Amino acid sequence: MRKKDHGKSEDDDRLWETVTSQINPLKSVRYSSAMEQAPATRKNSPSRKITGRTAASATGKSPSSPAKATPIDLREGDHAGLDRTTRRKLSRGNLPVEARLDLHGHNAQQAETSLRAFIQQSASLGHRCVLVITGKGVRGEGVLRRHVPLWLKQPPLGGVVLAISDATPKDGGAGAIYVMLRRTRPSK
Repeated sequence: MRKKDHGKSEDDDRLWETVTSQINPLKSVRYSSAMEQAPATRKNSPSRKITGRTAASATGKSPSSPAKATPIDLREGDHAGLDRTTRRKLSRGNLPVEARLDLHGHNAQQAETSLRAFIQQSASLGHRCVLVITGKGVRGEGVLRRHVPLWLKQPPLGGVVLAISDATPKDGGAGAIYVMLRRTRPSK
């Protein structure tokens, strides 16, 4: 076994500093938030989302009521809670779209009402994947394009929606969103 620092020269240290100073960090949505925080502070960070399972492990007791999970936003790099195969199928448009809602021509209030009714009806019919067409808006900065993902994450829709992802070009590209709905388990 080698003992620490035996046989290590100052030349080795300078060489190592030269090599490591030329390294550029990876630019990735997946790793950017993890790399911004130091590993020691990441675990106890107040900005970390606490779900029912992590709350139980953090406090040492089980929560009285399980926390509602927020929908997974594949557009922002979220992926926890969704297996790789399903995630790929959703983001690549390989899941069959069982219903579509076109919000072109709606104002924000009409669109929110239509979206709520559509998602709740689709969930009650047992649909798994639906497409919501928002349109791109003027210069890609449409009101509905910004608001629909937020509405899908907030109650009452947040409890029904499992994941959202940008649509592929064949289904509308940046002007449409795939919405994966949670399975409804039959009550016994």
